[in-house]
Amino acid sequence: MTETRVGLIEFGKALNDSVTLPGLGELPGAQVSTGRAVRGARARLLRGNRIVEDNLRLGIMVRKKFFSSDVEPVTDAGFLKDVFVAVGRRDLGNGDALELYTDAAAGPDMSRPEGIASVVAPAFDQLTGFHAQVGVHDGVLRSGALCALARGGRPLGEPMRVLGLFGPAGPLEELPPGQAGTVLLGFQCEVPPLAGDTLTAFPTPDFVEQRDGTAVVHGVTDLGNGALVAAVEVPEGRSAAFTVGVSVRVLRPIGTTFNERSTVIASGLPVLSLARDGISVRSSAGARVFTVGLGTRDLQQNDVIEAYVPAAALVASSVALATPLAAPLAPPPAPPVELVDVNTAPAAALASLPGLSPPRVAAALELRSRQGGFPDVEAFGVAIGLQPHEIVRLRGRATAARVTLPETGVRQLDI
Repeated sequence: MTETRVGLIEFGKALNDSVTLPGLGELPGAQVSTGRAVRGARARLLRGNRIVEDNLRLGIMVRKKFFSSDVEPVTDAGFLKDVFVAVGRRDLGNGDALELYTDAAAGPDMSRPEGIASVVAPAFDQLTGFHAQVGVHDGVLRSGALCALARGGRPLGEPMRVLGLFGPAGPLEELPPGQAGTVLLGFQCEVPPLAGDTLTAFPTPDFVEQRDGTAVVHGVTDLGNGALVAAVEVPEGRSAAFTVGVSVRVLRPIGTTFNERSTVIASGLPVLSLARDGISVRSSAGARVFTVGLGTRDLQQNDVIEAYVPAAALVASSVALATPLAAPLAPPPAPPVELVDVNTAPAAALASLPGLSPPRVAAALELRSRQGGFPDVEAFGVAIGLQPHEIVRLRGRATAARVTLPETGVRQLDI
């Protein structure tokens, strides 16, 4: 397999709800909760348990300047950093996530163009990247559409997204034939557009696949017949409902705490068997620990098994069944964990965080009193001597409210 998951951006976790960029409007706040975010990266939109759109791009990525309300462009953002991104969708909100990945396999289906435009006057600025005046001469150019640049009939770089469309009166949802406007491409362009280039737009599916959950492998028993049984556990705070026959993919973690990645080493494997407490079952719904049988011998401790159903399979199933059987009930979502604010919480609350022994709690209180607080959870962990793997355990358990720190003249660096 060629896919590598390189990061996850979650909306609703940033200190700031949104920022406004001139000409583009409001961008929602998000946090890099896994790995790293690199401007231009490919992304999938994860909403609930569904991948609702694929082949998005981080076309624009900015962050707030330290001790300022202004924003600045950023090419790379590390673990637990706040960012504001444009990917060609205006409906991103709390609970949404962008799964960032690289994939050397074939890209999206670009066999059915829905709009063709000619570049008239390209331009560039440091904050929002490339944009160009275009004229549509066939079909329709829509905001958010998958698109590709070509010069003399030859493609220029990877597919992109229309991050925004603008006319004389402001933002537009689409440009019909014969109408001119400005298209925003951001920093997706691998080759700067020139006058005379062709911009072709393509339709995209509304729904890609359903995710039924993940489980981490803790032990493997080889059956000697090309199959194995793995003891797995659903991560705390997550829910999963594996069923016999469902397809799974296997992800193998690589990298370090602050640059966590995972490679898809197998996909399309059917679940051959499931068992809870030694008893064979059809579904794992409601269980955190169970065993799963798979037709592969390439599985290791700490691998992640991800259950999924492609959109086409769901559609085929609904058509084939006149009265579809009810799917197994998924366990209720875990109750939300009340985050501990490391800049305001009392000693007892700090002591409830993983890894915070009494000496570390005392150190945290002393440092907080002396310097006025911590800029983020990562800085808090480093300041009190937590190791990288201990800082990761604070994810989803702690937060750091914005505080006014004394000016040091030293710029904080991304890790």
